[in-house]
Amino acid sequence: MARKAHAVVASAAVLTVLFAWAGLLGLGRLTNSGFLPDDAPLIADNARLSAHYGAGSPDLVLLARADEGADSAPAAREGQALQERLSRARGVVTATSYWSSGDPALRSRDGRTALITVDLVENEGAATQAARDLVPTLTGRHGPLRVQATGPAWMSEQGMRQSRRDLLVGELIAVPLSTVVLLFVFRSLVAALIPLLTGAVAVTGTLACLAALTYVTEISVYAANITCALGFGLAVDYGLFVVTRYREEKAAGADGRQAVLRSRRTAGRAVAVSAGVVALSLCALFVFPFGFIRSVATAGILVALGSAAAALWLVPALLSVCGPHLDRWDVFARLRRRGPPTAAPAVVGEESRTWRRIGLAVCRHPLSFAGAAVALLALMALPFAHAAFAPSDARVLPAGSEAHRAQLLLESQFPRAPARVVTVGLPPGTGPAALEDYARKASALPGAADVRTTDGLYRAGWPAPQPAPQPVPGTATAAPAPAGPLLTVTTRSDRTTGQSGQLVRALRDLPAPGGRSLVTGEAVRVVDTADTLSGALPLAGALAAAVTMLALAWFTRSVLIPLKAVAVAALSLSACVGCIVFVFQDGHLRTLLGDFTVSGTVDGSVVLFVLVVAYALSVDYEVFLLSRIREEYLTAKDNTTAVVRGLQRTGRLITAASLIVMSAMAALAASGVTLLKVVGVGLAVGILVDATLVRGVLVPALMTLAGRWNWWFPAWRRARPAQDRRSTPAEPEGADHAR
Repeated sequence: MARKAHAVVASAAVLTVLFAWAGLLGLGRLTNSGFLPDDAPLIADNARLSAHYGAGSPDLVLLARADEGADSAPAAREGQALQERLSRARGVVTATSYWSSGDPALRSRDGRTALITVDLVENEGAATQAARDLVPTLTGRHGPLRVQATGPAWMSEQGMRQSRRDLLVGELIAVPLSTVVLLFVFRSLVAALIPLLTGAVAVTGTLACLAALTYVTEISVYAANITCALGFGLAVDYGLFVVTRYREEKAAGADGRQAVLRSRRTAGRAVAVSAGVVALSLCALFVFPFGFIRSVATAGILVALGSAAAALWLVPALLSVCGPHLDRWDVFARLRRRGPPTAAPAVVGEESRTWRRIGLAVCRHPLSFAGAAVALLALMALPFAHAAFAPSDARVLPAGSEAHRAQLLLESQFPRAPARVVTVGLPPGTGPAALEDYARKASALPGAADVRTTDGLYRAGWPAPQPAPQPVPGTATAAPAPAGPLLTVTTRSDRTTGQSGQLVRALRDLPAPGGRSLVTGEAVRVVDTADTLSGALPLAGALAAAVTMLALAWFTRSVLIPLKAVAVAALSLSACVGCIVFVFQDGHLRTLLGDFTVSGTVDGSVVLFVLVVAYALSVDYEVFLLSRIREEYLTAKDNTTAVVRGLQRTGRLITAASLIVMSAMAALAASGVTLLKVVGVGLAVGILVDATLVRGVLVPALMTLAGRWNWWFPAWRRARPAQDRRSTPAEPEGADHAR
């Protein structure tokens, strides 16, 4: 890379342009699907109910409002015409309206708004495409009706549009913030540009790979946002680490070529290990059968490996070309507070007096500092105890979006909104007596408000009076006969509560006459998602922990340090989830983050992704801290000295790196989509806690308490001293590695 530096830089420029072009072309092929588990019982049940009963869970809900009332003749004629158009439209399986069924549950409390529920094709991506084509022609003014749209398919489409806008806005935020941080820590425009160029190569390369993958599988639109935020942070961090080590070697007297080789051999090795751990940790996400999670995992793996490749391939070439000019053009020179004339300005990578004082204080009183850090992390994790997880709905979109407004109107004006209805289909051939017996038992289940059949209404195990459906004059009331009896169960509470979940499980366990019942609805979606996440979580956690321990054991030649790293990461991640629950579920700090709708729950799949990425980033900083402590220990042979000097040498570096990643996360936190806001805020908090409280206090305290046991390793491995020497630069015997 050093010998062919100009050729490497030129080829990188050409590839970046090609990658950017391919990535932009591929953005239109991204989807907003994959939030349901692939093997969920809901998917099969909903498909059969839709095909044979005409009663699947609606993918699209149209709210048609008439000032003269939904029962007026003009409104009825226009509503029936809309439904007939929908029934013939491509991608529509069934369409049901108040005017065709006469069901009073499809009319609002004030009598002015009526519903048209639409079941689209089962594939999430195809349903979103169908909604994209249909809704613009159906919404707005239609004679006496004003039509709005909501539902999962339209929410998905509006989420994609908002995500693409946020992608551009996010980069306009992240790049300037990261540039400012790099200018302050490097005190040189030339040095600051090298990590930025590394980030550009890594991000555009990953977007190009995602664009290619869209031709063989569905890739979530949120994978592009994650690529830009995580990729820019990781790649800039990796470039920062290599450039910082290059400066250290130059300050120690090495010439340009030697400095490039030594920085690549030391910091470059740490970059490679870190990227490998991040990528392998993200592989644990493939355990979860969610298309969304797998998409963002793929993006994370590609961008981690791409960031490392750029740092090991492009940065050495850039250093060879720009090395003589690396310290030029300090943009903020006049804004800095001047020290004594003889004092050199402190830059990232130099020994930090502040971090040295912190390290000495922690090593003098390790038990006190460790106890205080654990107590603070436990306090931050307290909200985790009342966390409630549920899939997202239209409320994750900005409050001004059509799907969000229509969702709120639906929930306020319709007592039997889709979020509170569970549809049950019984096997064909079920007789009236068996149907009544089943309906009685279902209505007596905890959490059931009532059960409706074609013949009656049941509450608390007994028949209840109900008004007969009233056909609207001038409309058709006949509907295709379903394959078997159909029941609608209205829940007492929202789909996200534990009571609704218990009701769904009880309905599935309730013996159906003549075979298995088919159950669908929003509450069922919550149950299937939660069950799938909780079932796969132990295996995913075990895989991520095993990968980390094996990689760190190989890297540090220690048994205790990997165990400590996993335990500390678990405590740090609990604090991260606690903050997410405190902000997004409980609704605190809304004004600081750009107002969002508090639904009382958080999306479990999104929180899971935050945990995995935060875990990978925590291991990233752990690797760089431990690599320096290891170097110091091999030189000084004293654990406490190694801990203090390692913290002193990396404290400012890790602080700068965390600020850069937090700048990238700020772009996601500014998003109008709550899902992306959760990712940005959750990762920013996790990085802040990890870079300060964990790496600055808890890890040094625990390593001080462990003493020489930190470096115990089985004798068969200690017999290979050449492996230890790989963690230090190749220098003459007796060289001072502690400089």
